[in-house]
Amino acid sequence: MYGPNQVGELIIGNAVATETTAKTFIATASDKEIKAVSESGVVIADGLPFKYLQKTSGSSAKGLDYEFSDIIDPALVEKITLKEYAAEVQKLVTVTVGTATAATTYEIEVRLYNDGGSLSPENFAIIQGFYVTGSSAETTTAIKDGLLLSLQKNLIKRGNFELTVVSTGAATFTITSQVQNVVPGKIIGKQIEFDVLGKSFLNAYDTTQPATNSGLVVPVVTTQASPGSGTGKFAVNFEWFVKGMKYEVYRQTGYPADFATPYYASAAGFYNTIQIKYYSTRKQTSVERQYKVLTILVDKVTNVVANNAATNTVLANLRTSVGTRASVPADLAVV
Repeated sequence: MYGPNQVGELIIGNAVATETTAKTFIATASDKEIKAVSESGVVIADGLPFKYLQKTSGSSAKGLDYEFSDIIDPALVEKITLKEYAAEVQKLVTVTVGTATAATTYEIEVRLYNDGGSLSPENFAIIQGFYVTGSSAETTTAIKDGLLLSLQKNLIKRGNFELTVVSTGAATFTITSQVQNVVPGKIIGKQIEFDVLGKSFLNAYDTTQPATNSGLVVPVVTTQASPGSGTGKFAVNFEWFVKGMKYEVYRQTGYPADFATPYYASAAGFYNTIQIKYYSTRKQTSVERQYKVLTILVDKVTNVVANNAATNTVLANLRTSVGTRASVPADLAVV
């Protein structure tokens, strides 16, 4: 799900440093700043191989206060993409209860597809809510409230962390997926996937209409779910994957020595995502290309368009290095 193509590098920052060489960047840049420099560590120029540096809060005495990417030859860059931050959107379903009918069973059924964290569509759970009217007709509001309460009780039995049920009118209520927590390397925070079915059946046997859904409970999808783009959840998951390739695949499980892998992404971040797809050539034994991707996550810190300025600076630097060899995306809006 998060795997880069063969080889992946990751640079994370929230500002572009003013330093122009690798030496001055390492010496004086601030934590979370990034910078593009040439292969030799000096100012970038059209056609010169370049790399990205990232300043960190690690020990400068041990040389652990910066990260660096692979060296990229502008002539071998195939594609540069940009995706602006977009928030995760939860699915919302509006349920409307129709005519109040006596001696009728009203049912709401939620099919939860990623039950227990499974990614298989065949592994789903059914969560139901019921309300049964008596011999005399009741109000639509009473039926709606009964359905909501019944469904809510069953959700509470499951831990009450998957869906939120809220009354929104005399005959309507909504079912919304909840934001799922992320724990890097353990819980990816996959969005809740669900469908809702509404049913109603007469309790008395009717020879003209036996056990037929009379359609008095109508669910409609009001908002479709979206994972967003450049979310903090994506960033911490992606960083966990990439750092396993770059540092220690057995992190947190190494014995007796466990290397302390550094992490910089925040689940609360707002990241614009730039990806540079390039390759290196191999001339020994056989001629082949090894495709790689450098992902640059630029944290906006707060989600306002003015904070796209740092991303635009990164794009400008790419235009300087790559020139016309590959298309660099247009700048993001800042006002």
